[in-house]
Amino acid sequence: PVAPNTTLREVLSAACTKRGLDVATRGLRHGRTRKHLDLSITFRLSGLDNNALIEVVEDGHTAPRGSSQAPCRVAVQLESGDRRTGSLGDESSLLEVVRALCPEQLADGAMPAGHAPAILYGGSGDLRVVATGEDQLRSTTLASLGVARGSAVLVRFVSLPAEGGPEGIPAVPAPPPQPSIADGPAQERAVPCSGAASVAEAAAEA
Repeated sequence: PVAPNTTLREVLSAACTKRGLDVATRGLRHGRTRKHLDLSITFRLSGLDNNALIEVVEDGHTAPRGSSQAPCRVAVQLESGDRRTGSLGDESSLLEVVRALCPEQLADGAMPAGHAPAILYGGSGDLRVVATGEDQLRSTTLASLGVARGSAVLVRFVSLPAEGGPEGIPAVPAPPPQPSIADGPAQERAVPCSGAASVAEAAAEA
């Protein structure tokens, strides 16, 4: 089953891993409406109907093959209200984003004692802590948040108590379990999603 806070990017990644596909050149499309889905949103906010069929297709919106560091337009909003912008590759870590756009936020004395740097992000307005502390910032990439190559993204930089967030802001949740993929017919396999909904894979022709 897919956890409610699992992003569609993670669903796509699991499906591509199962089939040996390059996730960087694939996207998700609604089987009935043929509409491409936003990979940055969580399953809970995707609006998918029960028993919805979602296809894994070759994504025409991705960068050309071999362009692994196609730039994303990134904006970081600081606690002061200032906003810093720049262009980075989708495989850039959040730590690299902060060091590139607002390095002074990591300087000694920049945060209150006992606090750690954190990034808040929500692909569809569902703002949540996605990484806190330099280790998590280092291991979390733009791509892992569902940010596609060539797209624009806004994240918020804050400092949080090392043991968790302030009232109203949750501590970083444990990584959601990867979706399980059940074997199906030769040309299609389904990913059970939150009970009744399901995701089917249909790889586009290369």
